[in-house]
Parts: sequence; structure tokens; C-alpha cells
Amino acid sequence: GANAVQLAGDFTGWADAPRPMQRGANGEFTLTLGPADGLQPGTVHAYKIIADGQWRIHQDAPYRKYDGDCVNSALRLPDCETPEFEVEALTVDGGGDGRLRLRPMTGASGAALTEIAISLDGEPVAWSVVDGAVEVPVRGAAPGKHRFTVTVTDADGGQVGPSHLPFWVEAQPFDWRDSVLYLLFLDRFANGDPTNDGTLGAPVEYAADWHGGDLQGALAVLESGYFERLGVQTIWLSPINAQIDGDWPDRGDGSQRYASYHGYWPISGREIDARYGGNAGLRAFIEAAHRRGIRVLLDLINNQVHEEHEYYLSHPEWFRTACVCGQDPGCGWSERPLDCLFAAYLPDINWRNAGAEAQFIADALYWIEEFDVDGFRVDAVKHVETTSVYNLRAAIAERFERGGHRVVMLGETAVGEGDRYADGCGEVYDDGYAWISAYTGVTGLDGQFDFPSHHRLQWGVLTGNAGYDDIEGTIARYESRYSPNALHVQFLGSHDSSRMASRAAQDPAQDCRWPDNGACAQLAQASGDDAVYARLRRAFTLLLTIPGMPLLYYGDEIGLAGGNDPDSRRDMWWTGPLQAVELPDGGEPSAQQVGLQTWIEALAAARRDWPSLTRGDRAPLLVTPDLYVYARTLGAEVSLVVLNRGGDVADRLVPLGALAGGDFAPVAGGGQIRTDGTGVRISIPAGESAIFSRR
Repeated sequence: GANAVQLAGDFTGWADAPRPMQRGANGEFTLTLGPADGLQPGTVHAYKIIADGQWRIHQDAPYRKYDGDCVNSALRLPDCETPEFEVEALTVDGGGDGRLRLRPMTGASGAALTEIAISLDGEPVAWSVVDGAVEVPVRGAAPGKHRFTVTVTDADGGQVGPSHLPFWVEAQPFDWRDSVLYLLFLDRFANGDPTNDGTLGAPVEYAADWHGGDLQGALAVLESGYFERLGVQTIWLSPINAQIDGDWPDRGDGSQRYASYHGYWPISGREIDARYGGNAGLRAFIEAAHRRGIRVLLDLINNQVHEEHEYYLSHPEWFRTACVCGQDPGCGWSERPLDCLFAAYLPDINWRNAGAEAQFIADALYWIEEFDVDGFRVDAVKHVETTSVYNLRAAIAERFERGGHRVVMLGETAVGEGDRYADGCGEVYDDGYAWISAYTGVTGLDGQFDFPSHHRLQWGVLTGNAGYDDIEGTIARYESRYSPNALHVQFLGSHDSSRMASRAAQDPAQDCRWPDNGACAQLAQASGDDAVYARLRRAFTLLLTIPGMPLLYYGDEIGLAGGNDPDSRRDMWWTGPLQAVELPDGGEPSAQQVGLQTWIEALAAARRDWPSLTRGDRAPLLVTPDLYVYARTLGAEVSLVVLNRGGDVADRLVPLGALAGGDFAPVAGGGQIRTDGTGVRISIPAGESAIFSRR
């Protein structure tokens, strides 16, 4: 909609000589740039768009770059002297048959191509030339994940690659929206190899010590089919980097000592901690997950390292140590979000340092290349320069996404709806929704954890104290504020908050961290109240049927109790054959807890059988404080979700409007439904929820 657009950057002297952009017939503005304009091949150049006098970041730019304290969009002029290739097709069907077709090109130097090396899953493959392009057939590839690796070399030694082109063989094409995301907190999940345990003991209390959970234990759970029963198709592993030995003080008065069991105090960029199971453990877990069609995300720590990290010891100039967030004067979490320290012994990574940026991007690429991970949960996004997101995405795209396969990145930007940000250089986010959205898109994060909605939903949904009219307002708000293409994560529980079950029970100890002689003399206990489990069933029904990717925090599926960190990270409970991997503080779930897990499994089956519940458009049909009915529609398929916070409902008429037509069948829950003219009549017991669907 602009009338005049210019481009200014470090190659124009910024405002000294901005370059006019030409308006096209459809209102788009373009500008062609090259070496004659001051661009250096292989160099990232900062720029901004000036639209009718307003300076703004070009959101579709693949890079970001700081100039002083201001972040800018950026572009990289390729080195046109080297060879290149373009992927014209990479298609493989559910039976494992297909082809790779790519077109190699010589560089501007004109040097002839001397080698085109292509391998599939590490084994060289033969190729042929068809109509001027290189083709490789795929025949009978096994179910799971595979990847081609391509390198093109010319007579001058110029080279492109190795570039990896992943693809999946699956009976049904995977859609991230169908997946439940499961946070597997390694040290507290399952112990498959007691020989790698690293318990410290006094002065570290058990709640903050190493417990022995490892990748070998997680593999045993994976191979039992546990995750499929919960509808989990994506597993987020807590950090696996090598951790500091010994104990360190908490952020408070330092009276409690912590071990590094959680994984957020790394001392190595590429080494996996032996206490988590080492390289062999990660490789075996990911390979087994891929055979089952499950994606694996690593927790990427781009904000801080421990002061004994190999990089801090060798390159202290890569880090900042000015002040501790929320403790030192003038160092509030929002005052200095990019350079404050989470703790005095956790140096802050300075992404404006070229050496630091290059190293941490290279490390992220290493995990994808070496272990074939499917993406990252990116930690503490708002505390890190935005270059860490965009420049990493650009590097990932160049190395791994040429064949059309996306490496997914989900960010943690912990803001509330009322939080506002201004960088002083023209970038302003008026609320938490805008702040979260600023990092997402084709050149950035695929989505983020929806903290504004989490803050509004968690208390009201878990306690049952918020009416469904309030809940509908929250859901409608995030639907209108976020791009429909964003893969945002909806969640009610996490490793950074009190357990869902203890909040639902309104346990007096739900915020306790440690036992004391006062209000926290007894930590949160598992509830025996049927009403609590009814609230949890309704909460999970909502979570697993609203738009977004739902998160399950380990143990929430059985109503594991717990207060605040570290009490929210208790040992997982296992039964049957999996008791062999149970940790010392495990227990036997009650019938109510087993019933909760059974309900989540029923919801998972509904999501699997009825795609409208995961990908369909949503429309509220009946919204009262106590009774809530909404539809999810996908083509001719319609699913109705019913939540009842109140007493028994008998034969309640729900108008369907344009969705009228055809009978619904019960899918989950104990309710009843019958068609009545242009609506349906629903009966549902007090406190329960149900799903009805039709095609």
C-alpha cells in the first residue's frame, strides 16, 4: 500500500544514498543488487526498507544483522564463482518408491563440473542424466526417515555441499498439527542403564539431584508403544549436552544446592553427557523413533553456558557477564533482556560477536547432521538477539531444506498478553501476541509456545473457576492474533510451573518447592477427589481439540503431583514390564490416575481417526459459563466437542446453522446425541466431556 519505497543499508551509507525500488504492475516493489552496488560475495549485509518515510525490517529477509544496537534485515550475496544445484523433484510415496531429480550448474567462472557425488543414507548411489538433469530412482525404501547427500565439485576445486535432502516414507503424510508434543525430561523419566547414574547426595537434596533417567530408559518406553497410545508423534528431549559436575547455588539466597540434572548448564557444544546415555544412546533413540514415524526435537540452549564451558574458557570475549537478571540494580528481566545473566555462573552468549554466532550455528547444524534430529525447541528466545533465530534458519535451509523438507523450530518466548517491547530502533511489539509473532515465519521460527493464552487458560481451565465464555474469549483472541500458518504450541503444564494435577486440586502446597516447617511442611500430594480428575479430563479434552499443537509434560498424563521447580520434576511412575526402568521415587498410580491416562488415550484415538479435530476450522456453537460446544470442520467431516462444567445436561438443543445435515456418532466420552431439525440434542453427565463426529 506504500506510494514510495526505498532500500537503505550498510552498502548505501544508510540514509546517505538510499536506493529507490521500482513499483510493479501488481503494486510490488523490486530492486536488483550486485557487486557493483558495494555487495561483497559471501558477506551478509544489513538493510531496511523505507516505505513512505517509515523505516522497517523486511520480514521476509532470510538474515538479520546488527549495526550498533539496531537489528536489521540482511541479505547475503552468493559466491557465484562456485557451482550450484537446484532440486527439481524429491518425491517418495508411502510404499518407498520415487525419485530425486536435480540440476547441477557451473559457476560464473565457467569451470567444468568434475564430480557429482550422491549418497542415500550414507551409501553412494548411481545416477543418470535425463533431459539434462540428474536423476536417482528410489525403490522400496523402508518406512521411516531417509536422506540423500549431494556434493557438486568443479575443475577449480569449487564446491557446493554436502547438502542433505531428507525425506520420509509413511503410509499417511505427516502433518505437525496432528501431533501431540511430549516433553520428555530425561533425568526424571526412565532409567535404562544404572551404570551411568551420577547421584551426588548431600548437600544436594534428592529433588535437585541426578536421579538416573537416561536415553536407554526412554528407548525402552518408546519401544513399548507408549507414545503412540498417547497420540505422540513428536518428542521434545530436555537438553542432552555434557553438564557441569558438582553442585551450585540456587538463584535465591543460595541456601539450596542444585546439580545440573536438568541440562541447562552445558560445558560442551557437541558432547552428550554420559549420564544421559552418551552418543550411542541418542543415536539409538532417534533411529527407533524414526522407524515409528516419531519426530525428535532437541532443546537448543542459545542464551547461556556454564562458566566452565569449553567456549567460555577459550573465548571469553564471546560472552557477557555484566549483571544478573532480576537481582542486580538496573538489570530487570525486561530492562536488559539480551545481556543479563540467569545466574552469576551462567555467562550470556553474545550473538553480536561473529565468532560466537558462527560457532553456535555450526553446533546446531552438527546435531542435525550427526544425529538426524528433526528440529529444535529454542530456549529463551526473547533473551537472545534475533540473529540467533534467523541466521540459524538460513544456515539450516541451505544445508538441509533444499529438497523441501522443513527442520522445525519451536521457540520459547515467555511473555504475557500485556507485555510490550520496543528496541529503540523502530521495532515495537504492542503486546505479547505481537512479540511472539515477530519471530515466526518462513525465515524464522515455525511457531512458539503460546504463553499469553497459557497464562489465561491454565488457572481457569484447571481449577474450573473460569466460565467457558471466558475460555472461548481466550481461544478466539489467539485465533485472530496469530497467523494461521504458525505452528504454535498450546500447553497447560510444563517443567517451569506447578503440576497440572496439583493446580486442579488447588493443593495448598501447589507453589511449594521444598519441605519446610511452615506452609510447605508437606509437599503436594496426589488427589483422591473424583471432581479433580473430572476437571483434568475436561482440561485435556480442551487442550487436545483446540487449534495448535498440544503439549504433554511427562507425568501429567497420570496426574503426577508436584509444586514449583524442582518439585514439578518428580520421577515418572511406571507399571507392568516398564517397572524395570522406574526411578527410585516412582509409585503406583491409583485407579483415578489410570483412568485419566485412559481418557487421554481415547482422545488420541479420536484425533487419529478424525483429522477435523486437529486441522479443522473451529466454530463455537454454544457458549455458556457451564456448557461449551464447538465444531471443528475439515471438508465434509465435522466433529463436535462438548464440555460440561455444571450439572447433568439432558436433551439440550444446539443449533448447527450451516453445519446441519447428517447424524453424528459418539467418538469419545459418555454423552448422547441425536439430530433434531437444523440442530442436535445433546445429553452429557455432570462434569464430563464428549466428542461426536460425522463424515
